[in-house]
Amino acid sequence: MNIAPLDLILLLGSLQGIILFFLLWYNPKGPRLPNKLLAWLMGLMGLASFAVGVPVANMWISHALDLLPFIVTMPMGPIIYFYAKALLNPEFRIGRRGKWHFYPIIIDFGSQLIGWTFLFGILLGVFNPQNNLSWANAMDAYDTYSDIPRWLSLTTYLWLTHRLLSRQTKTEATLPEEQQHHIGWLKPLVRAFFIFQFIWLLYLIPYIIPATRNGLLDTFGWYPIYIPIAILIYWIGFRGYFHTQKNFTQNYRKVPATLLPEETANGTIQFLKKAMATDQLFLDPELTVEKVSRHVGIPAKIISAVLNQHLQKSFNTFVNGYRVAEVKKRLLDPVNQSSTLVGIAFDCGFNSQATFQRAFRSETNQSPKEFIAEQLQNLKINAQIRI
Repeated sequence: MNIAPLDLILLLGSLQGIILFFLLWYNPKGPRLPNKLLAWLMGLMGLASFAVGVPVANMWISHALDLLPFIVTMPMGPIIYFYAKALLNPEFRIGRRGKWHFYPIIIDFGSQLIGWTFLFGILLGVFNPQNNLSWANAMDAYDTYSDIPRWLSLTTYLWLTHRLLSRQTKTEATLPEEQQHHIGWLKPLVRAFFIFQFIWLLYLIPYIIPATRNGLLDTFGWYPIYIPIAILIYWIGFRGYFHTQKNFTQNYRKVPATLLPEETANGTIQFLKKAMATDQLFLDPELTVEKVSRHVGIPAKIISAVLNQHLQKSFNTFVNGYRVAEVKKRLLDPVNQSSTLVGIAFDCGFNSQATFQRAFRSETNQSPKEFIAEQLQNLKINAQIRI
Protein backbone atom coordinates (compact mmCIF):
# COMPACT_ATOMS: atom_id res chain seq x y z
CA MET A 1 0.00 0.00 0.00
CA ASN A 2 1.48 3.31 -1.11
CA ILE A 3 1.19 6.30 1.21
CA ALA A 4 1.48 9.80 -0.18
CA PRO A 5 4.31 11.89 1.36
CA LEU A 6 1.91 14.42 2.89
CA ASP A 7 -0.22 11.63 4.35
CA LEU A 8 2.93 10.10 5.81
CA ILE A 9 3.69 13.40 7.54
CA LEU A 10 0.20 13.38 9.06
CA LEU A 11 0.50 9.77 10.21
CA LEU A 12 3.90 10.41 11.79
CA GLY A 13 2.42 13.46 13.51
CA SER A 14 -0.46 11.31 14.71
CA LEU A 15 1.92 8.69 16.10
CA GLN A 16 3.92 11.40 17.84
CA GLY A 17 0.73 12.84 19.34
CA ILE A 18 -0.29 9.47 20.80
CA ILE A 19 3.21 8.83 22.18
CA LEU A 20 3.27 12.27 23.81
CA PHE A 21 -0.18 11.63 25.25
CA PHE A 22 1.13 8.66 27.24
CA LEU A 23 4.44 10.37 28.14
CA LEU A 24 2.63 13.38 29.56
CA TRP A 25 -0.17 11.40 31.19
CA TYR A 26 2.24 9.21 33.16
CA ASN A 27 4.95 11.86 33.61
CA PRO A 28 6.01 11.81 37.28
CA LYS A 29 7.53 15.30 37.05
CA GLY A 30 5.72 18.59 37.02
CA PRO A 31 2.17 19.41 38.18
CA ARG A 32 -0.29 16.63 37.48
CA LEU A 33 -3.30 18.58 36.17
CA PRO A 34 -1.38 20.61 33.53
CA ASN A 35 0.38 17.45 32.35
CA LYS A 36 -2.93 15.66 31.83
CA LEU A 37 -4.51 18.63 30.08
CA LEU A 38 -1.58 18.88 27.68
CA ALA A 39 -1.76 15.11 27.18
CA TRP A 40 -5.41 15.42 26.12
CA LEU A 41 -4.52 18.23 23.72
CA MET A 42 -1.81 16.08 22.11
CA GLY A 43 -4.13 13.08 21.96
CA LEU A 44 -6.97 14.98 20.28
CA MET A 45 -4.63 16.54 17.73
CA GLY A 46 -3.06 13.16 17.06
CA LEU A 47 -6.42 11.47 16.43
CA ALA A 48 -7.48 14.26 14.07
CA SER A 49 -4.22 13.97 12.15
CA PHE A 50 -4.73 10.20 11.88
CA ALA A 51 -8.27 10.58 10.55
CA VAL A 52 -7.06 12.72 7.64
CA GLY A 53 -3.78 10.93 6.91
CA VAL A 54 -4.84 7.27 7.06
CA PRO A 55 -5.26 5.73 3.58
CA VAL A 56 -8.86 4.68 2.87
CA ALA A 57 -8.04 1.21 1.61
CA ASN A 58 -11.53 -0.30 1.90
CA MET A 59 -15.08 0.58 2.82
CA TRP A 60 -14.62 -0.50 6.45
CA ILE A 61 -11.99 2.16 7.03
CA SER A 62 -14.23 4.67 5.26
CA HIS A 63 -17.19 3.75 7.46
CA ALA A 64 -15.05 3.90 10.61
CA LEU A 65 -13.87 7.40 9.74
CA ASP A 66 -17.44 8.48 9.10
CA LEU A 67 -19.03 6.91 12.17
CA LEU A 68 -16.36 7.25 14.88
CA PRO A 69 -15.44 10.65 16.38
CA PHE A 70 -11.78 10.92 15.43
CA ILE A 71 -11.92 14.69 14.97
CA VAL A 72 -12.87 16.30 18.28
CA THR A 73 -12.18 20.03 18.33
CA MET A 74 -14.53 21.75 20.78
CA PRO A 75 -12.62 20.75 23.97
CA MET A 76 -9.31 22.13 22.67
CA GLY A 77 -10.05 25.74 23.60
CA PRO A 78 -11.04 24.98 27.22
CA ILE A 79 -8.07 22.61 27.53
CA ILE A 80 -5.60 25.36 26.53
CA TYR A 81 -7.29 27.89 28.84
CA PHE A 82 -7.38 25.59 31.85
CA TYR A 83 -3.85 24.39 31.09
CA ALA A 84 -2.62 27.99 31.41
CA LYS A 85 -4.63 28.57 34.61
CA ALA A 86 -3.34 25.33 36.15
CA LEU A 87 0.28 26.20 35.39
CA LEU A 88 0.00 29.70 36.80
CA ASN A 89 -1.99 28.72 39.89
CA PRO A 90 -1.00 25.42 41.60
CA GLU A 91 -4.26 25.52 43.57
CA PHE A 92 -6.45 25.62 40.47
CA ARG A 93 -8.81 22.72 39.88
CA ILE A 94 -11.55 22.22 37.30
CA GLY A 95 -14.68 22.29 39.41
CA ARG A 96 -18.30 21.69 38.54
CA ARG A 97 -18.60 25.01 36.79
CA GLY A 98 -15.43 24.37 34.83
CA LYS A 99 -16.83 21.15 33.41
CA TRP A 100 -19.58 23.11 31.68
CA HIS A 101 -16.94 24.44 29.32
CA PHE A 102 -16.58 20.95 27.85
CA TYR A 103 -20.26 20.24 27.22
CA PRO A 104 -20.22 21.77 23.69
CA ILE A 105 -18.24 18.65 22.71
CA ILE A 106 -21.64 17.34 21.56
CA ILE A 107 -21.16 19.52 18.46
CA ASP A 108 -18.27 17.28 17.43
CA PHE A 109 -20.52 14.21 17.51
CA GLY A 110 -23.35 15.60 15.37
CA SER A 111 -22.26 14.02 12.09
CA GLN A 112 -21.75 10.63 13.71
CA LEU A 113 -25.17 10.85 15.39
CA ILE A 114 -26.74 11.41 11.97
CA GLY A 115 -24.92 8.36 10.58
CA TRP A 116 -25.79 6.08 13.49
CA THR A 117 -29.41 7.23 13.38
CA PHE A 118 -29.58 6.18 9.74
CA LEU A 119 -27.97 2.79 10.43
CA PHE A 120 -30.27 1.97 13.33
CA GLY A 121 -33.21 3.20 11.27
CA ILE A 122 -32.31 0.69 8.55
CA LEU A 123 -32.04 -2.14 11.10
CA LEU A 124 -35.44 -1.24 12.53
CA GLY A 125 -36.98 -0.94 9.09
CA VAL A 126 -37.75 2.76 9.52
CA PHE A 127 -35.43 4.09 6.77
CA ASN A 128 -34.83 2.91 3.22
CA PRO A 129 -31.19 1.97 2.52
CA GLN A 130 -31.50 3.56 -0.90
CA ASN A 131 -31.69 6.97 0.79
CA ASN A 132 -28.09 6.68 1.92
CA LEU A 133 -26.97 9.49 -0.39
CA SER A 134 -29.27 12.06 1.22
CA TRP A 135 -28.07 11.06 4.69
CA ALA A 136 -24.44 11.25 3.56
CA ASN A 137 -25.10 14.75 2.20
CA ALA A 138 -26.62 15.70 5.55
CA MET A 139 -23.49 14.48 7.33
CA ASP A 140 -21.25 16.44 4.95
CA ALA A 141 -23.33 19.57 5.42
CA TYR A 142 -23.17 19.24 9.18
CA ASP A 143 -19.39 18.74 9.10
CA THR A 144 -19.03 21.81 6.91
CA TYR A 145 -20.98 24.30 9.01
CA SER A 146 -20.04 22.89 12.41
CA ASP A 147 -16.53 24.14 11.69
CA ILE A 148 -17.82 27.67 12.33
CA PRO A 149 -18.58 27.16 16.07
CA ARG A 150 -15.39 25.10 16.35
CA TRP A 151 -13.28 27.97 15.01
CA LEU A 152 -15.13 30.51 17.16
CA SER A 153 -14.73 28.38 20.29
CA LEU A 154 -10.99 27.90 19.92
CA THR A 155 -10.46 31.57 19.06
CA THR A 156 -12.50 32.71 22.08
CA TYR A 157 -10.55 30.55 24.52
CA LEU A 158 -7.25 31.63 22.99
CA TRP A 159 -8.27 35.24 23.57
CA LEU A 160 -9.19 34.42 27.19
CA THR A 161 -5.81 32.74 27.66
CA HIS A 162 -4.05 35.73 26.08
CA ARG A 163 -5.90 38.07 28.46
CA LEU A 164 -4.92 35.89 31.42
CA LEU A 165 -1.26 36.02 30.40
CA SER A 166 -1.42 39.77 29.77
CA ARG A 167 -2.53 40.34 33.36
CA GLN A 168 0.32 38.23 34.65
CA THR A 169 2.87 39.87 32.36
CA LYS A 170 2.25 43.31 33.85
CA THR A 171 3.93 42.12 37.03
CA GLU A 172 6.14 39.40 35.57
CA ALA A 173 9.31 40.86 37.09
CA THR A 174 7.92 40.40 40.61
CA LEU A 175 6.52 36.92 40.06
CA PRO A 176 8.17 33.78 41.43
CA GLU A 177 10.68 32.08 39.13
CA GLU A 178 8.34 29.16 38.49
CA GLN A 179 5.53 31.38 37.21
CA GLN A 180 7.94 33.35 35.02
CA HIS A 181 9.09 30.02 33.58
CA HIS A 182 5.49 29.04 32.81
CA ILE A 183 4.68 32.40 31.22
CA GLY A 184 7.77 32.08 29.02
CA TRP A 185 6.32 28.85 27.65
CA LEU A 186 2.65 29.82 27.46
CA LYS A 187 3.18 32.99 25.42
CA PRO A 188 4.63 31.24 22.34
CA LEU A 189 2.05 28.46 22.75
CA VAL A 190 -0.80 30.95 22.43
CA ARG A 191 0.93 32.77 19.55
CA ALA A 192 1.37 29.50 17.67
CA PHE A 193 -2.32 28.70 17.99
CA PHE A 194 -3.32 32.20 16.90
CA ILE A 195 -1.23 31.68 13.75
CA PHE A 196 -2.99 28.36 13.21
CA GLN A 197 -6.38 30.05 13.69
CA PHE A 198 -5.48 32.59 11.00
CA ILE A 199 -4.54 29.78 8.58
CA TRP A 200 -7.75 27.95 9.45
CA LEU A 201 -9.81 31.10 8.82
CA LEU A 202 -8.25 31.57 5.37
CA TYR A 203 -9.28 28.00 4.57
CA LEU A 204 -12.65 28.15 6.32
CA ILE A 205 -14.07 31.08 4.37
CA PRO A 206 -13.95 29.45 0.91
CA TYR A 207 -14.77 26.07 2.48
CA ILE A 208 -18.19 27.13 3.80
CA ILE A 209 -19.12 28.81 0.51
CA PRO A 210 -20.79 26.18 -1.74
CA ALA A 211 -19.45 27.71 -4.97
CA THR A 212 -15.79 27.40 -3.91
CA ARG A 213 -15.89 24.37 -1.57
CA ASN A 214 -15.40 21.54 -4.07
CA GLY A 215 -12.65 23.35 -5.96
CA LEU A 216 -10.81 24.00 -2.69
CA LEU A 217 -11.00 20.37 -1.59
CA ASP A 218 -10.05 19.04 -5.05
CA THR A 219 -7.01 21.30 -5.24
CA PHE A 220 -5.64 21.29 -1.70
CA GLY A 221 -7.55 18.63 0.23
CA TRP A 222 -7.24 19.09 3.98
CA TYR A 223 -3.47 19.50 3.96
CA PRO A 224 -3.41 23.30 4.54
CA ILE A 225 -5.05 22.66 7.91
CA TYR A 226 -3.57 19.35 9.02
CA ILE A 227 0.06 19.80 8.03
CA PRO A 228 0.22 22.75 10.47
CA ILE A 229 -1.48 20.52 13.06
CA ALA A 230 1.23 17.88 12.59
CA ILE A 231 3.88 20.59 13.06
CA LEU A 232 2.12 21.83 16.19
CA ILE A 233 2.06 18.29 17.58
CA TYR A 234 5.84 18.03 17.35
CA TRP A 235 6.57 21.54 18.59
CA ILE A 236 4.01 21.76 21.39
CA GLY A 237 4.51 18.17 22.46
CA PHE A 238 8.27 18.34 22.83
CA ARG A 239 8.38 21.83 24.34
CA GLY A 240 5.50 21.05 26.65
CA TYR A 241 7.07 17.76 27.74
CA PHE A 242 10.51 19.21 28.40
CA HIS A 243 8.88 22.17 30.12
CA THR A 244 7.76 19.80 32.85
CA GLN A 245 11.27 18.50 33.44
CA LYS A 246 12.56 21.64 35.13
CA ASN A 247 12.32 21.21 38.87
CA PHE A 248 11.60 23.98 41.34
CA THR A 249 12.51 23.25 44.92
CA GLN A 250 9.97 25.83 46.04
CA ASN A 251 6.76 27.02 44.47
CA TYR A 252 7.75 30.56 45.36
CA ARG A 253 11.15 32.15 45.08
CA LYS A 254 12.37 33.30 48.45
CA VAL A 255 14.55 36.31 49.04
CA PRO A 256 17.10 35.76 51.82
CA ALA A 257 15.72 37.06 55.08
CA THR A 258 18.80 39.18 55.68
CA LEU A 259 17.72 41.45 52.80
CA LEU A 260 14.62 42.52 54.75
CA PRO A 261 15.11 44.30 58.07
CA GLU A 262 12.96 43.01 60.91
CA GLU A 263 11.36 46.43 61.29
CA THR A 264 10.33 46.46 57.61
CA ALA A 265 8.90 42.95 57.85
CA ASN A 266 6.90 43.67 61.02
CA GLY A 267 5.54 46.91 59.61
CA THR A 268 4.52 45.22 56.39
CA ILE A 269 2.75 42.44 58.28
CA GLN A 270 0.77 44.98 60.31
CA PHE A 271 -0.29 46.81 57.15
CA LEU A 272 -1.35 43.54 55.52
CA LYS A 273 -3.35 42.42 58.54
CA LYS A 274 -5.13 45.78 58.67
CA ALA A 275 -5.90 45.59 54.94
CA MET A 276 -7.51 42.20 55.48
CA ALA A 277 -9.12 42.42 58.92
CA THR A 278 -10.25 46.06 58.82
CA ASP A 279 -10.50 46.97 55.14
CA GLN A 280 -11.59 43.44 54.15
CA LEU A 281 -9.77 43.39 50.83
CA PHE A 282 -10.12 39.60 50.85
CA LEU A 283 -13.77 40.01 49.78
CA ASP A 284 -12.53 40.91 46.29
CA PRO A 285 -12.53 37.60 44.30
CA GLU A 286 -10.02 39.12 41.85
CA LEU A 287 -7.63 40.30 44.57
CA THR A 288 -3.96 40.23 43.57
CA VAL A 289 -0.75 41.16 45.32
CA GLU A 290 -0.57 44.20 43.04
CA LYS A 291 -3.97 45.47 44.28
CA VAL A 292 -2.86 45.03 47.88
CA SER A 293 0.41 46.78 47.02
CA ARG A 294 -1.44 49.83 45.74
CA HIS A 295 -3.73 49.82 48.78
CA VAL A 296 -1.01 49.69 51.44
CA GLY A 297 1.66 51.55 49.48
CA ILE A 298 4.25 48.78 49.74
CA PRO A 299 5.94 47.21 46.67
CA ALA A 300 4.46 43.87 45.66
CA LYS A 301 7.91 42.28 45.73
CA ILE A 302 8.33 43.22 49.39
CA ILE A 303 4.86 41.87 50.27
CA SER A 304 5.61 38.52 48.62
CA ALA A 305 9.01 38.29 50.31
CA VAL A 306 7.57 39.08 53.76
CA LEU A 307 4.79 36.53 53.39
CA ASN A 308 7.20 33.83 52.24
CA GLN A 309 9.99 34.54 54.73
CA HIS A 310 8.19 35.55 57.90
CA LEU A 311 4.78 33.92 57.65
CA GLN A 312 5.82 30.97 55.44
CA LYS A 313 2.72 31.50 53.33
CA SER A 314 1.99 32.25 49.71
CA PHE A 315 -0.15 35.28 48.97
CA ASN A 316 -3.16 33.09 48.08
CA THR A 317 -2.85 31.08 51.29
CA PHE A 318 -2.63 34.27 53.36
CA VAL A 319 -5.74 35.79 51.76
CA ASN A 320 -7.72 32.55 51.81
CA GLY A 321 -7.15 32.29 55.56
CA TYR A 322 -9.19 35.47 56.06
CA ARG A 323 -11.81 34.26 53.62
CA VAL A 324 -12.23 30.99 55.51
CA ALA A 325 -12.52 32.88 58.81
CA GLU A 326 -15.26 35.06 57.30
CA VAL A 327 -17.08 31.99 55.97
CA LYS A 328 -17.03 30.40 59.43
CA LYS A 329 -18.32 33.63 60.96
CA ARG A 330 -21.21 33.87 58.50
CA LEU A 331 -22.09 30.19 58.83
CA LEU A 332 -22.69 30.76 62.55
CA ASP A 333 -24.81 33.85 61.94
CA PRO A 334 -28.57 33.02 61.97
CA VAL A 335 -29.10 35.76 59.38
CA ASN A 336 -27.46 33.50 56.78
CA GLN A 337 -29.53 30.38 57.47
CA SER A 338 -31.27 30.63 54.12
CA SER A 339 -28.00 31.12 52.19
CA THR A 340 -26.20 28.26 50.46
CA LEU A 341 -22.69 27.25 51.46
CA VAL A 342 -21.33 28.04 48.01
CA GLY A 343 -23.13 31.38 47.99
CA ILE A 344 -21.53 32.35 51.29
CA ALA A 345 -18.12 31.23 50.05
CA PHE A 346 -18.43 33.36 46.92
CA ASP A 347 -19.61 36.34 48.99
CA CYS A 348 -16.45 35.96 51.07
CA GLY A 349 -14.14 36.27 48.07
CA PHE A 350 -13.76 32.74 46.74
CA ASN A 351 -14.28 32.39 42.99
CA SER A 352 -14.12 28.60 42.81
CA GLN A 353 -15.90 25.94 44.84
CA ALA A 354 -12.89 23.63 44.57
CA THR A 355 -10.51 26.32 45.88
CA PHE A 356 -12.91 27.04 48.75
CA GLN A 357 -13.09 23.35 49.74
CA ARG A 358 -9.27 22.98 49.72
CA ALA A 359 -8.67 26.24 51.58
CA PHE A 360 -11.30 25.43 54.22
CA ARG A 361 -9.85 21.98 54.90
CA SER A 362 -6.31 23.39 54.98
CA GLU A 363 -7.29 26.00 57.59
CA THR A 364 -9.59 23.87 59.76
CA ASN A 365 -8.65 20.23 59.03
CA GLN A 366 -12.36 19.76 58.30
CA SER A 367 -14.61 19.93 55.30
CA PRO A 368 -17.24 22.70 55.44
CA LYS A 369 -19.98 20.12 56.03
CA GLU A 370 -18.02 18.56 58.91
CA PHE A 371 -17.58 22.01 60.44
CA ILE A 372 -21.32 22.76 60.19
CA ALA A 373 -22.20 19.35 61.69
CA GLU A 374 -19.80 19.95 64.58
CA GLN A 375 -21.27 23.39 65.29
CA LEU A 376 -24.82 21.99 65.25
CA GLN A 377 -23.76 19.26 67.65
CA ASN A 378 -22.19 21.84 69.99
CA LEU A 379 -25.37 23.92 69.92
CA LYS A 380 -27.41 20.83 70.77
CA ILE A 381 -25.13 19.97 73.69
CA ASN A 382 -25.24 23.53 75.02
CA ALA A 383 -29.04 23.55 74.81
CA GLN A 384 -29.19 20.33 76.81
CA ILE A 385 -26.85 21.77 79.45
CA ARG A 386 -29.07 24.83 79.89
CA ILE A 387 -32.09 22.58 80.42
